[in-house]
Amino acid sequence: MKKLLMLAAALAVGATASGSPVEEQTVEKDACAFLTQIGGVRALDSRTAVILSSTGKPAYVVTLGTPLPELKYAIRYAYIDRDRDGRLCGRSRDAIAVPGEAVGPPARIMARTPLDPTKIRALEEKYQVTLTKKNKSNDEPPKSDDQADRATS
Repeated sequence: MKKLLMLAAALAVGATASGSPVEEQTVEKDACAFLTQIGGVRALDSRTAVILSSTGKPAYVVTLGTPLPELKYAIRYAYIDRDRDGRLCGRSRDAIAVPGEAVGPPARIMARTPLDPTKIRALEEKYQVTLTKKNKSNDEPPKSDDQADRATS
C-alpha cells in the first residue's frame, strides 16, 4: 500500500512538471478595461466584436453569450457594467447592447481577450476586415537621399 502511494505521488509530480506546455496555451478570457479607456466597437459578426482603445487601436476581442443580430450594423453601443466597478470584463455579468433597438436583451460578455499584432492579423484574415491602419511607408520602397532632397525642393 505504501509503495502504491509513493508511485501515485511520483506520477503526480511528473504530471505537474510536464504540464507546462498546457499552461502556455491558456488564453486570458476575463480581461478587464476601464469604461473610460474604451474608444468604440468594431463588430465582426453577431457574437464577436473588437473593442477599440481610447486611441482607436484594437485592444480586445469580445465574444458574446448570445447573438446580437444588429451588432454589425449599429452606430452606437451601450456598455452595461452590472457589477458597477467602472470596468467592462469578460466572464462577468457585464454586457453589450445596441441602444434604441427593440430586438432583444443585452448580450453578456463571455470572453474578453487582449489583442496583440498576431491576433489582430488573424482576425483580419478570418473576417476579411481591416482593423489597423496600414503604413504607406511599408508599401513604398525607401527613398534615397537624392530623391528626398528633390522632393523637398
